[in-house]
Amino acid sequence: MGKTLFVSDVHLLPASPLDHEPFLRFLSFSKKDLEALYFLGDLFDYWIGPRHLDSADYREPLRALKDLSVSGAAVYLIPGNRDYLVEKRFERATGVRVLKEFVVREFAHRRVLLTHGDFVYNRNPKYVAYRRLMELRPIRGAYLSIPEGASRRIARGFRGVSRMTTSPFRWSQRDLIADARSHFRRGIEVLVCGHIHAPQHVRTEVQGKPRDIYILGDWDGGTQEYLEFDGAFRLKAWEGR
Repeated sequence: MGKTLFVSDVHLLPASPLDHEPFLRFLSFSKKDLEALYFLGDLFDYWIGPRHLDSADYREPLRALKDLSVSGAAVYLIPGNRDYLVEKRFERATGVRVLKEFVVREFAHRRVLLTHGDFVYNRNPKYVAYRRLMELRPIRGAYLSIPEGASRRIARGFRGVSRMTTSPFRWSQRDLIADARSHFRRGIEVLVCGHIHAPQHVRTEVQGKPRDIYILGDWDGGTQEYLEFDGAFRLKAWEGR
């Protein structure tokens, strides 16, 4: 059995080759014995829709993702609050399969919920309203049709709103458990997410059974944690940056 890796909050900066280098090295490092790689949102600092595929902003990372998927590894992306406009054209260009906001998989006979985390750990109603609004086809279509410069300004402006939900100091272990409890009560045994930039493993018990939370770290100034599964889950720090 090969390994499965989980990464969140890389926040690749547009048109920034030096910023992209650690990520490119990570993809190269990850290829050996890789069965699947899940990006749990915010792979990009922002994503303005299909036009970004024709831009030079992320040219090398996109090419590397394509190479990885062609190599035989399954690569997935669960959109986050920075890159929720990825869609079918992105899938065709990269070979990366775009998943829904909440994905349930089974690892070691345990039900695992994979998500970015912005709809689990969020206390900003304005953000939730904005995301739900952007899911409406007419609104999404209108945004994608405006001039590129305007769409970039809107995307960059929205980063300020999303930052209000990501401070790691807002979330104690008690908070992490409390906000995940509804998922655990529905049969989820492991929650894996990012978003709040507070890498850690929290274990609790719900309905007499062990439950685990794995929070992944951010890569832009953070400690660049990722999660590995090769029969057991282990949080690791990427040291090849």
